[in-house]
Amino acid sequence: MNRVWLPGIVLLLAAACGGGDGNGGAEEVPEDVVVYFENGNVIIGDGSPMIEDAAIVVDNGVITAIGPRSEIAHPPGADRYDMSEHTAIPFLINVHGHVGYRRNNDFGSHNYTPENAQVDLNRYLYYGVGAVAVRGTDLGDTAMQIRDAQAGSETPHTRIYTSGRGITAARGFPSDRDELSDVPIQVSNETEARQAVADLAAMNVDFVKIWVDDNRQISGQVFRGGERVNNFSSVPKLSAALYAAIIDEAHQSGLTVAAHVRSLADAKALVAAGVDGIIHSIRDQAVDPELIDAMLENDVFFTPTLARHQIEFVYCDQPDWLRESFLRESVSGAVISRLTNSAVVRGYCENLNEPTRRQEFARAMENFKTLYDAGVRVGLGTDSGAAETFPGYFEHLEMELMVEAGLTPMEAIHVGAARSAEILGMDDLGALAVGLPGNFIIVPEDPTADISASRNIAEVFFRGERVERSSMMVDFSN
Repeated sequence: MNRVWLPGIVLLLAAACGGGDGNGGAEEVPEDVVVYFENGNVIIGDGSPMIEDAAIVVDNGVITAIGPRSEIAHPPGADRYDMSEHTAIPFLINVHGHVGYRRNNDFGSHNYTPENAQVDLNRYLYYGVGAVAVRGTDLGDTAMQIRDAQAGSETPHTRIYTSGRGITAARGFPSDRDELSDVPIQVSNETEARQAVADLAAMNVDFVKIWVDDNRQISGQVFRGGERVNNFSSVPKLSAALYAAIIDEAHQSGLTVAAHVRSLADAKALVAAGVDGIIHSIRDQAVDPELIDAMLENDVFFTPTLARHQIEFVYCDQPDWLRESFLRESVSGAVISRLTNSAVVRGYCENLNEPTRRQEFARAMENFKTLYDAGVRVGLGTDSGAAETFPGYFEHLEMELMVEAGLTPMEAIHVGAARSAEILGMDDLGALAVGLPGNFIIVPEDPTADISASRNIAEVFFRGERVERSSMMVDFSN
């Protein structure tokens, strides 16, 4: 089989900027392309047992048969792909990520352009992430243009969903950070809160993001990103009256609302106010039956973003993955050099908040497992694309942390695939089944035995065609 797809960066960008023929400028799938994948294992992604010695038939981009190889004949004339000693898993779905803010070691909203957003979307695709929900950091209408250009396009891409700009209190987090000061919509009364939602709805966003966090820190000198900064102090937090108005207005417009939180008390109050999702772990104390029952009763989803909470201290520990070639394929040597620089490492280790962050991470792991076991809807969310987090790579790291927290590898894949797709209302990604696109990752060995095997990607297939990943290596001049 020698047909390959080249990533459609230029084509999709041309459509997003007004060029092309209205179909994203995408090249058409060749007619009557049939591929027979055989001899490997297949993980459906919905939690069902792995199919060993399996076969998949993809006809013109769509799966037409899947199951044990003994039950699925090779269609006459179909190309063959030998999966021996490999496993196919569906594309991962990220319910909470970001794009476009990093250029090597420079991070901030000033880097946000259609081109830089597309670079991160290609990072996601490189690692087999089929969709990302960007929560609160898409400026202007860039993300909407990319999303609309993707519609109907058969050129390989990671699908983007967007909330546009998120909403916070006047002078609230994260507007207190220089690199993000112009990102949130800041509101100080109910009229402004409802107008902010109305403006977002008029832009045709997919959902709404709010920050409910006062950014309270330990007093004294602290570090951010390994560099010494001035003392943090708490900032205004979106009040219950304002986020209730936002949630009400969003629901009237048919939009869901997800909230960035840290504390148990805020999570309870938000669920009572009708929030649809909690998109960070509760880290100040253990979750309790009151919150669990309320989340179950109101069908509130949860993304733990464990990898995001771990990076608050993990660069002090210099984890082995920081030097992995799998990460370096999409992260520049300049970024790795900074994160391994002795002065920067010392800054992370000497951060007065470091012991607290470790405690909060341990609590996040425990709370995640408690909520999962209780039956709360859990999705894969990483906050990747934020400072010191890396699109595509962190989705695999997140699944490893889920297993470390107590899930089985198959449960983690289920969360990362079908359960996350359900949260985003997707019915065509998140699993491998007849009638769905042939979008999957091929990895050596068996990730149900060792979840880290998911990181050792051999191939990515989009609609049954091999994506030329080597052409997607990141241009580190960006």
